[in-house]
Amino acid sequence: MPALTRIMKLWPKRWVTTALVVLAILYLTLVPRPLPDARVEIPGLDKVVHAVMFGGLAFVACIDAVKRRRGSFGRVSRGKAWFIALLSAAFGGLVELAQMAMDAGRSGDMLDFVADCAGAVAGMMLAARVLASLSKQNGNDSGCF
Repeated sequence: MPALTRIMKLWPKRWVTTALVVLAILYLTLVPRPLPDARVEIPGLDKVVHAVMFGGLAFVACIDAVKRRRGSFGRVSRGKAWFIALLSAAFGGLVELAQMAMDAGRSGDMLDFVADCAGAVAGMMLAARVLASLSKQNGNDSGCF
């Protein structure tokens, strides 16, 4: 546990939420049976879950990227927002490659990667809108996203 404490002291506090989401995604996508069998058979549900996971990652990463202090956020620039969406989508691709390489009952899927990409873009766009709205409410209407 002391190693984890040292890492947390070095890790910038504003990125803790993003790190937790990354860990949750890794667990849910790479562990053979992360959740108990629910026997839910809804076509396409897996793709929706992928979009939500990677959309959530892009959303919290955009929020964390512009966190200033408690309760104070700036606006995310277009370049930074798209970079975060690209990183989130690339992470989705790496997860799919890891699933293909593992022999743990998981398999990579190109359509999962497409859902990851769509979710990342949607999460980034939602975060940009939320941050723009918060910024406008605080009287800071800079020329960003």
